[in-house]
Amino acid sequence: MAVNETKSGPEPLAKKYLDALNHEIDEERRAVLEDRLSELRQRREKFVEQHGEDSGIVQRVDRKILDVEDELDALKQSAQQVDELREDLLKAAAEDFEFDSTWLSPTVLNGLTHALYGKEEDSLILDQNRIENTDDLNDIGDIEQLDMEHTLLTLSEDRLDRTDRVKKRWERLVDSKKYTPFLVVAREGSASPEDVLPELDDDANRKNAKNWLESPIYDWDELVPYYRAGNGQFALSTVGKYLAEHYAGDFDDDHEDEVDDGTDGGNGDGQASLDDIDGGEPEKSDE
Repeated sequence: MAVNETKSGPEPLAKKYLDALNHEIDEERRAVLEDRLSELRQRREKFVEQHGEDSGIVQRVDRKILDVEDELDALKQSAQQVDELREDLLKAAAEDFEFDSTWLSPTVLNGLTHALYGKEEDSLILDQNRIENTDDLNDIGDIEQLDMEHTLLTLSEDRLDRTDRVKKRWERLVDSKKYTPFLVVAREGSASPEDVLPELDDDANRKNAKNWLESPIYDWDELVPYYRAGNGQFALSTVGKYLAEHYAGDFDDDHEDEVDDGTDGGNGDGQASLDDIDGGEPEKSDE
């Protein structure tokens, strides 16, 4: 990372990363080139055997092989540049991210969200708050802002393999009744208890579905995967999108190995401010 880019804030890093994405490696083209290279090498071996190393046809094949190799090298260098710029942006976020105008700009947010979970978005959704710019912080207390900044630092550190906190949270989610609801929300984009219920065990009811969706919002002290999207819908927060991209893998309708451990590792203090959003505590049910 260049020193002058670090001092000038994240905007230049984000812009260079987003610009590089436009020239990112074309996987389909690479596959075509690799197949063509394999065929040319087979022809070369055949032609050398039949016509000799110095024959004109072998020399023509060699020139075609060189052209393909040059294009493949260019594609690989483009992909490497994207990876390096992504790492630079994530390192900057892990070390310096804070809620100020330098980080809360459309360019930086688009770059950062893509670096985190592969999708350009101009907002963050943390602790039930959508943050697009500093104006969105006016009604959020400084302690809550620090907690949200901490979440972004944690995701950036996880992407850089500097922490195992996200992995441990995911493992606790998988080993609970909240796993299937998460997969439904991730697969559908948003979901209500009624949407989740058909995916649960036969003895589950709507109350169970609602509780298992609400529990992370109320009971987890960090890395909350949902936000309330209105009309009874739950959608993925920035954390949820990150988990879906890097931990959930391919979504599967069958989750017969789920285990209910009855806990999720939170400290139990909940997030009381959510009472104003939903009008009260979640319905309780036996997990």
